[in-house]
Amino acid sequence: MKTYRDIAGDGGSDVLGQVTERAARMRARMALVARKLAVMSGKGGVGKSVVTVNLAAALAMRGRKVGILDADLNGPSIARMLGIENRRLTVGGAGLVPAVGPFGTRVVSMDLLLSRQGATVAW
Repeated sequence: MKTYRDIAGDGGSDVLGQVTERAARMRARMALVARKLAVMSGKGGVGKSVVTVNLAAALAMRGRKVGILDADLNGPSIARMLGIENRRLTVGGAGLVPAVGPFGTRVVSMDLLLSRQGATVAW
């Protein structure tokens, strides 16, 4: 069995081209989103998810289109807070189709990809 060190370059996979193409597609799609707001902290347990859910609800109640990307891979909680933890993301022609939460909020979260609630993700 060969290791990465045994293979010259990318082994013919064109991994750099794949990543570049995906990044360009993501930039193009994100350019369609007029406003983006990031809620983040390097520390856990400070209320990022609570702030996110409340901001999303307040904006959606005012008629704004709202989407949440829960990027917490170790302890995603947005779906549970919105009461949609039993829903799953689906795949459509353009990629992942977000789950729909209260007030029409679109949600993409790691816990909506897991087969059972509370499952841990090992990388």
